[in-house]
Amino acid sequence: MSKDTPLNVTPAFAAPMIETRHPDPGPLNSALRELFLRREGPEIEPHTPTPTLKHKVFESEFRLFTWPEDCVQALKRFVVGSVVRVVQNLNDYSDEQIRRLRVSNHSWFHITRSGGYASVHNHPMAAWSSVYCVSPGDDEGLGGPDNGVLRFLDARPSASMYLDPGNTHLRRPYGHGSINYRLQAGQLIIFPSHLMHEVAPYQGRSERITVASNFWFQAA
Repeated sequence: MSKDTPLNVTPAFAAPMIETRHPDPGPLNSALRELFLRREGPEIEPHTPTPTLKHKVFESEFRLFTWPEDCVQALKRFVVGSVVRVVQNLNDYSDEQIRRLRVSNHSWFHITRSGGYASVHNHPMAAWSSVYCVSPGDDEGLGGPDNGVLRFLDARPSASMYLDPGNTHLRRPYGHGSINYRLQAGQLIIFPSHLMHEVAPYQGRSERITVASNFWFQAA
């Protein structure tokens, strides 16, 4: 085949992963951290915990964005606004179409202490999910390069069934294997809820604090 013959490549079965940052996370995250650590306790644990195996992780109930505190409402505006932007962009919705959508969500926070992790899971009955980093903790070299990473698993279970030099080094989105995010304060990851993911074991002296959310949409 001539090198001049066009090759039409389609990114089939790709999953969009979106990363964005809060423009000024310092004051917001400080207020959120203080609030979450103060409120942590059995009175705000969910009545029915999620089935995901967790160790040394506190999980709050799922109505965080209904809390009236200014810092929570500021985070809600940032997270919901970012998710709506993603939905509009990836669906090619007009401003009028996006205004006609009714957005529902669950939201909750996690406090992970040294030795903590969350096993592989996804978020059923939602279209989009997100993770916002309030505090990444401080590993100080305790846990290695994958310490506490948010890890997304390849959604194609047989993608690596046979590897040789012809496919081992494929570039994204065609490559195989997991995608890891070592979260930073103020970072927001938005992803399709069906993607399987986990939080790798965290080793550190301070708390790793994140806010998770699920979103689903209805035509108004």
